[in-house]
Amino acid sequence: MEIHRVPIESIHHRQDARPRSDGALAELGSSIDKIGLINPIRVRMVSDGYEVVAGSHRLQAIDSLGWREVPCIVTTDDDIAAELAMIDENLCRAELSPADRAKQTARRKAIYLELHPETAQHVAGGKARQETASDKLSFAAATAEVTGRDQRTVQRDAERGEKVIDEVLDMIRGTKLDTGTYLDKIKLLPPSEQVVAAKRDLVLPQPTGRSNFGRDVKVGGIAARFASADTSSPQPIPSKIFERFVSLADEIEALPIPELLHAAGRQRSVLGQRASGLADRMSEIMEALDQ
Repeated sequence: MEIHRVPIESIHHRQDARPRSDGALAELGSSIDKIGLINPIRVRMVSDGYEVVAGSHRLQAIDSLGWREVPCIVTTDDDIAAELAMIDENLCRAELSPADRAKQTARRKAIYLELHPETAQHVAGGKARQETASDKLSFAAATAEVTGRDQRTVQRDAERGEKVIDEVLDMIRGTKLDTGTYLDKIKLLPPSEQVVAAKRDLVLPQPTGRSNFGRDVKVGGIAARFASADTSSPQPIPSKIFERFVSLADEIEALPIPELLHAAGRQRSVLGQRASGLADRMSEIMEALDQ
């Protein structure tokens, strides 16, 4: 597709664009400054200029570098296609929290079923349903193909986003409650009780020595989080599997991200999928520690 250089002042962010931390934007800006913008921003024409379809965070990073023109791919996406493209880009990224991932996946499911109603279960009976459903992938299969996640994980995230109301997902985003374990608990409550429960749980003290994956990362990263255990009594000698985990975590944390992205080259999607898988695994470990 043809790449256009668009004045940055004529490009606008979508109102529903996902916010990102200043630290993450600074890191992204540093990467773009060193190796350039590998993937152009995807935009569409609107009445007052251009609207970002995919690449909102890259645009913010570019703006911080002082670029006045932005390499863009101009599309003719309608509102639904533009929102779907934005969601897919978000879901392919590893840094989404459980609450973010649940909300985005549930919204993707709603859009997908609107575009492909024939893929919904029980929309038709017998032979008719088999014939139409075979023409298109199911929501879970299609989303798994796009994001690199397995179908069971996609279905789990969609269920969390469907059963936990948006007000609660927004309330707990980035807090100690932003874990898969908590979402699985609160989704069992009626919507009318979820807000009260979340407000109550937010003010309860967090258990000593426990933390949530991806929140308020301190110096030392993954390995350091395991060093916060109670030291009032002698600790057992770590098993070999624990020593291996700490060693691998230290190696991953030591990798310079800009160089890693540059080395990935055209295999950035593979890198994203593997990083996403690691993020899921780390989240499972932290949720197990919180139990």
